[in-house]
Amino acid sequence: MENSLQDVYGIAAVAKRTGLATPNIRMWEKRHQAVVPARTDTNRRLYSAEDIERLILMKQLTDRGHAISTIAGLSLLQLGERCDHELASVDEASGSASRKSFMTIGPVVAALTEDEEFLNAVAVAGYDTIEDAEADSELVPVDLLVIETESLFPETVTMIRNLVNRTHCSAAILLYRFSTSKTATALARAISGLTLLKAPVGDRQLKRECLVKLGLELPRSSLARIDESAPIPERLFSPRQLARLARISTTVECECPQHLAGLLQGLAAFEKYSSECEDRNPADAALHSFLHRTTAAVRRSMEEALDYVVQAEGLSVE
Repeated sequence: MENSLQDVYGIAAVAKRTGLATPNIRMWEKRHQAVVPARTDTNRRLYSAEDIERLILMKQLTDRGHAISTIAGLSLLQLGERCDHELASVDEASGSASRKSFMTIGPVVAALTEDEEFLNAVAVAGYDTIEDAEADSELVPVDLLVIETESLFPETVTMIRNLVNRTHCSAAILLYRFSTSKTATALARAISGLTLLKAPVGDRQLKRECLVKLGLELPRSSLARIDESAPIPERLFSPRQLARLARISTTVECECPQHLAGLLQGLAAFEKYSSECEDRNPADAALHSFLHRTTAAVRRSMEEALDYVVQAEGLSVE
């Protein structure tokens, strides 16, 4: 550098040079130490030319599907080599559809950006609050907008509608805890493509909703690694037998047969429900097929456990 004072930049200038939103830069810095800018006496960030170059390369890589957590620790040279390798490996696959993108607003939903591989989508930006997102004059288009808010007011709904319009997203998810009135929730439901979820919502459910909204395939957990070509396992116990076992008295102090029978009754009911939904709702057929087969596999495992207890106790199910 010829002049260190001339070659430092504020975050607004960095955002313009890199194409990254300012909240995105802060998030990469805070969570992943992607860059470590200098600070003024008033705690204002000052970025070097090398910081900007790093951010540009990291943006290029994340745009191509790399998780920021996997590249933030690379040196400038390594980032450049990785980008060169990406460009050199472009082939016929480059003509395929690009990965879906999403934007998060709120601390809970921001956790999604740390698990991009799960969604097989690119986290474009993350904001702490709706107000932060609204204040950003350079919002980029995304496929999915995921928003978290503590309270749902009519004015909040207005801001959400504006964000949906500015990001041109075709789908959005709103996670809220409290609503001031039925009017607020009615206004939110009127926003095209918006799904309302009332907290608390588990991470698995939230991610599943995101996958459905993005039209992506649901991940198969180790529990659900089943052969889809295999037939659904037959039931080992009839509904009448389960009802009998749910009421039977045994020498097992924790009443295992009753508890297992009760669980199996619920699993069997959900298995039947998923099977029926698979036929009635073509749009979500893949989802319900997954739930049907997974529940059937779990049901069979629980049936084998109950059969073991029945044999050990010498019970009669007739």
